[in-house]
Amino acid sequence: MKLVTFQQAGRTRAGLLAPDADPASGRGRLVDLAHPALQPLLDGAEPQLDALLPGGFARLAPALESPPGGCGLPEDRWLDLSEVQLLAPFPCPPRIIGAAHNYRDALAERGMAPPEEPVIFDKDPSTVVGPGDAVAFSESIGGVTWEAELAAVLGAPLGEASPEEALQAVAGYFIFNDISASEVVRADGHFRRGKNFPTFGPSGPVFATADEVGDPQALALRFILNGEVMQDSSTAQMLFGVGELISRLSRLYDLQCGDVIATGTPAGVGAARKPPRWLADGDIMVCEVEGLGRLENPVRREAAHG
Repeated sequence: MKLVTFQQAGRTRAGLLAPDADPASGRGRLVDLAHPALQPLLDGAEPQLDALLPGGFARLAPALESPPGGCGLPEDRWLDLSEVQLLAPFPCPPRIIGAAHNYRDALAERGMAPPEEPVIFDKDPSTVVGPGDAVAFSESIGGVTWEAELAAVLGAPLGEASPEEALQAVAGYFIFNDISASEVVRADGHFRRGKNFPTFGPSGPVFATADEVGDPQALALRFILNGEVMQDSSTAQMLFGVGELISRLSRLYDLQCGDVIATGTPAGVGAARKPPRWLADGDIMVCEVEGLGRLENPVRREAAHG
């Protein structure tokens, strides 16, 4: 199933998308999980995706049953997508761990040897913004690039896990755009500052459960800038697949329910182009991952002052 975090009438809560809903076009409906009639399905949890993670999402399936009013649920549990504002599925996750240099085609593009272990960094959860939100930054930080990615969300704590155990612990996936100030990264010699400017973590629009996605290593992935395809690849290109990557991370981190793993980006980012192609004011970015929809965000590049 596919779920969202949305705002309506001044309240933020989780929703369950109808199977035929299309968030990119704003067409379709969602079930408002804050509706009083649905409280028995939540088993005491708040109607927020992070609160629902530990108990899993299969229990919510009756909320979608039709015809209207099925299972004794009222028709007004439904809201039209046109009536709500979609936010990042997890607006403030406990942790975001990113993987760099994790796509074979990106390594080949840069002429780099594959790393023997994942190259990882921490992404500040405060960077997260939702679909339609602007990615804003000053010209003073230099060149900034896009990085379309598949993000995995853990549904259980994990430590010293095998790849199989790690994959079983994944609750689901969403699209993540790991915006990066590449020239800052190069100057600093590390990822800490260049990955973590405000608004550098566009996410969404939907969270799809692991059973909905199926094999995470068989998903088409694209990035489109102002209508031009810049990245066109597949998660099959990952050097360390989702299970293997999280397994290795579980030996380094005390992984917790709700942690987000951003699994890297394929060839075609702005920094690797000749000449480099940096994000400019007014650009429109679109990330697409098969089965997860379309994440669109504008760019606001502001003139440096002083």
